[in-house]
Amino acid sequence: MQFRTKARAVDLLGKGQIADLPTAITELWKNGYDAYADNLTAEIYLAGYKGLNNPLFVMTDDGKGMSRKDIFEKWLVLGTDSKSRATLEEKESEETLWKKPRIKAGEKGIGRLSVAFLGNPMLMLTKKQGYPLQALFFDWRLLENYNLFLDDVDIPVENIDSINDFPSKFEKLKKDFLKNFEKENDVDGNLIWESSQSNLKTEIESSVEKCYLPDFLEDKLLENLIHLNKNSGTKFIIFEPIDQITELTNTDEDKTEDRMFVLSSLSGFTNVFKDEKLPVKTTIPIYKLENQDYDFLTSQGKFFEEKDFEVADIIIDGVFDGTGNFNGKIKIYDEYINHSYTNPRKKDIRNNYGSVPIKLGYSQGEEGSSKLEDESYSKIKKKVTNYGGLYIYRDDFRVLPYGRQNADFLRFEERRSRRIGSYYFSYRRMFGYLGLSRNENPNLKDKSSREGLINNASYRAFESDLIAFFVDLANEYFGDKAKQSIFLDKKALLNAQSEVLKADKKRETVEKVQFSKDLNSYSERFEKYQNDYKDLLNQLEERTNQSDVLYSDIEGILDKLNSLDIEYKNLLPKIPKRYKPTDTQLDRLDKFENKLVKFNDTIKKDSTQLMVRVQEKLEVKELKMEFVKNFQKYNGTLERLISDNREIIKTKFDTLLKDYSTRSRRIIEDFNLDKEQIISSINSKDSVKLQTEKVSNKFEHLREQVIKELLPLIEHLNKLSFDLDEELVQGAYKAEYDSMKYQWDQTRETAQLGVAVEIIDHEFNQLYAKINHSIDKLSNDNLFTDVQQFQFLKQNFKQLEDKYDLLSPLYRISGVVAKDIKCNDIFTYLQKFFTSKLSNGEVNFEQTTAFKSHIINIKEPVIHTAFINIISNALYWIRNSNTKHIKLDYFKETDEMVIMNSGQKIEDHRLEKIFQLFYSNRPNGRGIGLYLTKQSLNECYFDIYATNDKNYNTLNGACFVIKPLN
Repeated sequence: MQFRTKARAVDLLGKGQIADLPTAITELWKNGYDAYADNLTAEIYLAGYKGLNNPLFVMTDDGKGMSRKDIFEKWLVLGTDSKSRATLEEKESEETLWKKPRIKAGEKGIGRLSVAFLGNPMLMLTKKQGYPLQALFFDWRLLENYNLFLDDVDIPVENIDSINDFPSKFEKLKKDFLKNFEKENDVDGNLIWESSQSNLKTEIESSVEKCYLPDFLEDKLLENLIHLNKNSGTKFIIFEPIDQITELTNTDEDKTEDRMFVLSSLSGFTNVFKDEKLPVKTTIPIYKLENQDYDFLTSQGKFFEEKDFEVADIIIDGVFDGTGNFNGKIKIYDEYINHSYTNPRKKDIRNNYGSVPIKLGYSQGEEGSSKLEDESYSKIKKKVTNYGGLYIYRDDFRVLPYGRQNADFLRFEERRSRRIGSYYFSYRRMFGYLGLSRNENPNLKDKSSREGLINNASYRAFESDLIAFFVDLANEYFGDKAKQSIFLDKKALLNAQSEVLKADKKRETVEKVQFSKDLNSYSERFEKYQNDYKDLLNQLEERTNQSDVLYSDIEGILDKLNSLDIEYKNLLPKIPKRYKPTDTQLDRLDKFENKLVKFNDTIKKDSTQLMVRVQEKLEVKELKMEFVKNFQKYNGTLERLISDNREIIKTKFDTLLKDYSTRSRRIIEDFNLDKEQIISSINSKDSVKLQTEKVSNKFEHLREQVIKELLPLIEHLNKLSFDLDEELVQGAYKAEYDSMKYQWDQTRETAQLGVAVEIIDHEFNQLYAKINHSIDKLSNDNLFTDVQQFQFLKQNFKQLEDKYDLLSPLYRISGVVAKDIKCNDIFTYLQKFFTSKLSNGEVNFEQTTAFKSHIINIKEPVIHTAFINIISNALYWIRNSNTKHIKLDYFKETDEMVIMNSGQKIEDHRLEKIFQLFYSNRPNGRGIGLYLTKQSLNECYFDIYATNDKNYNTLNGACFVIKPLN
């Protein structure tokens, strides 16, 4: 007698052993890695993409592929042991695609069957170098027939010799597969397809008939594999993928949890937490609309990287030896501590699970407890939210389900739910790995379903050591009653700083809101003020024009006008000192100031003349009365202003004093709380010593409280002075800090830009040389047939080369020497450089006679760059102007060159700012050009500034002046 195998056995070993979609994809990716692939993909093509009628799922690898012999002797043979023999490939060879030999990720010989989980029918295309492309077609549902034996199943395979050969071979594969349904009885005469399975048979036949590959995908899949001695790899095409695959592209909120489950499972396929990574890349491209494909694995942001450990507040880095001992280092904020631990469990050689390294980063749940600033904290928090967990890798391949949000195998959250203060660690805030290997940890084995490790004695010891380690670590450093206060002290300091900054930010926000309100209400208030003032002036003029005007007739009007004059200074919103207003706010403020200037130049000016006439009409006695009344009004206003502020000081002082007294009383009461009980308990020398030590400790604790709670306010008040505006100083430092922080962030980008420019310049030089050589060769050898087209090509390249030549003086300035340069040559250079923009924009670009005849001694690239920057900006700002005029002038008396335009005027508050690094008022402007212009000119002993002075700025737009440094 011999065993006979039903076809269902393969179905049970394959689809039946796969827990979920991520596990199926992972198994096939592991097979691709074992085949020495560098790129592994799982491509989703949705219906509608380039005319597709139905979605397709394609898994590909660029590994060594299979020959026809490999398919029959390996792929179709279950339980092959080649991978479990790790010594199969000992050195680089054709079998390894001349790559470094790899430790095998698979070992059971059934991982290939996980393709059955993905859907049906399936077409496998595989090619080994030096062998023809092989195509295998199968529908795994055939194995669900419980009457079929494996011997009854025929799997068709065909050679594909060319792309043109594929359509007919594909049709033959389908027909040959359908022959599996022609046989009605098995060898014993039993019916193979019973009536109960007729629906299954119909479904399979219908699916196979509908299978087709669109032209675009046929070309894409075959073009790299069809050549006999080039390329290799394997591709699985699933014609009816399971719904879970297509639902990955669904952006509905109710599918978010399902998408994140798959995403978190497939991210981190190999160990990215280590410096030395496996040479393989995984992607899941989704083709939904043409030219709008994206990678599912990065759709929610990137997975963790090794450098993320740099922003972890806590790092655990060490090794468990398999017998209950841990040795390594713990990083708490910026302090490293050598740490060792032994789990006092029963030691048994059967429990030894081998050496397991761990590296774990931990992110604080609240920003105030973290050393990170806003942006860095937000980045790591987003990663931890999406992917946080403790991962397990075997030979640097991820072991599922560890790392998933629902795979808290060490039960961190369960313990935290009992007492959060004692059990500090949260599974959702950690990231990092435990590293297993086949050689070091043979007793920690995967389940047959590939869903975790088998719960044997070694695993239970492994789990016990980890749980005990984290519990002990929390007790030692991180719990609310930790033995060592390193973490708690630093955390308390960070929290205190955070609370202070929050309070300060809250005050700043209040000021910002008030300033915005004042700006919003200003126009209405000023309009009312102006109307009231004009109305009073009209009344005053009307009364003054009367021949018999009396002081009593105009006394009330004069009184109201004087009140408005006093109120005049309060019209403009008060600019906050604690923060720097935005440029938009300052622009609005400038417009308000312009209204005041106009008011002064018109209405106020008219009122001055009117007052002269009023004085002529009134007697000295009456004018004196008016003077005294105004004097008293000024005095009263000052007294009221001083009194109001005195009341504010008094109220605030009383509040602070009351709060100080309350806090002080609480501390003293706390110290005296058990005084009588302590004294009465002293009845021996030992008790005196014990109570003295207790009281001393309590005293030190409360003194610390006084220092932290009470003294900071006293020290702050002690430093206050009428001679120093603390708000102004604080605001200045904050503005400087914000500016420096912003500039530093931008500097990194600029450095990268500089490197890119150098590379591009080098590549351009080589490219031009090659093209020039090719064109000369074509010309000399008469290798062209269309003379007109060739001349057109030469002419266009010459124009491109001329444009590049215009830029060439701007690249390397350091080695250039200063020389006499005619300003007329500068003008001509600029005309060439901006030819198209000047003509297309219908810009009047001119130079004065004085500019034309001037000669400047400077490095040519420096002066060219300066003018290019300024003219480029001018062309942008004049594009919407009615008159488009750019003018270059020279003032001989002051030795100054002037560049002006008729575009938008530069606001006064921006005149100096525009030369600051990264400051730009232009949308998407980088704020680099004018900064570099000023720096370069300064190095050549020249300077540049912007001005609105009418003597220079005759076009009323932007105006720049270049002059020698004194």
